[in-house]
Amino acid sequence: MAPTPKDTLPPKPAAAPKDPRGTAARIRKAARALFLEHGYGGTSMDAIAAAAPVSKRTLYQHFPGKAELFGAVISESWSHLTGAPLLPSDIDEDPRIVLRAYLDRLQEHWDRPDIIPLLRLVIAEAPRFPELSRTFFAAGKEPAVQGLSVYLASLVRAGRLPAGTDPALAAAQFLGAIKEPLFWPRVLGVPVAYPAGAAVEHALDALLGPAVPPSR
Repeated sequence: MAPTPKDTLPPKPAAAPKDPRGTAARIRKAARALFLEHGYGGTSMDAIAAAAPVSKRTLYQHFPGKAELFGAVISESWSHLTGAPLLPSDIDEDPRIVLRAYLDRLQEHWDRPDIIPLLRLVIAEAPRFPELSRTFFAAGKEPAVQGLSVYLASLVRAGRLPAGTDPALAAAQFLGAIKEPLFWPRVLGVPVAYPAGAAVEHALDALLGPAVPPSR
């Protein structure tokens, strides 16, 4: 029997350490700019310290290494999406309305100026630095997908999705039906060929069944 997600939404990320002077935020900002300009392998901690600007001692007090700093940059980039529950813990509202709102927030996330460039960086440099993929997955993608899986599990229990539906697989397939026409072309730098609204409704129909037209 396939494992099912836990019955609770993923926990919110731990609160960031107090940083009254904004030093950590300044380091993350400098690191993000350098990573995107020079790549992960082409960016040194010395260069980040100079760009922040902070002493190397201060830099290492906040981030023990480049991998941890890259993880902090990824977490910050995803925080507006993963820092609060994307989906309700109950199923009182129409799932089609709930999931449309979820996809609206997801598409707003894609529009942020650093999201696609950071993903391109991870794809390009993961063969040399496999920890980048693990960091990107753990800090951003996994919490977002887990929250969707939990919500779909609640729909299965309520009989609003067929019994036996694997929530994790259904979440992956649902997101794939959205990302293939709307997200991956943007990552590859080619035009999006399908209207967003049509792609969303098609994905919702595939998951929930065709919408029932209102009676006259």
